[in-house]
Amino acid sequence: MSESPEPGGGTRLVINLVGLIGIVFGVLPIVRYLLDLSIFELTTAPYDWLRLEGAARYLPPAMVLVACIVVAYVLEQRAQRD
Repeated sequence: MSESPEPGGGTRLVINLVGLIGIVFGVLPIVRYLLDLSIFELTTAPYDWLRLEGAARYLPPAMVLVACIVVAYVLEQRAQRD
C-alpha cells in the first residue's frame, strides 16, 4: 500500500523560496545594521544605493520581511484550502 504524495509540492517550494528571500534580504540586513557585521554586506547590497542614514536604513529590509511574511501566509492558506 503506497501513500500518495502530498499535492502542492510546487507551492511548498515557492513558500520556502519566499521565506529564504525574507531571511536573506529582510532579517540578515537588520542583523548587520544592529551588530555592524561586515560579513553580511551582500545582504545589504540592494539597499546601499538608497544611502539612508540612522533608523531609516531599517525600513527597506523591514518592508521586504513584512511582504515575505504576508506572501508566505497567503500561499500557505491557499495550499491548505486546496
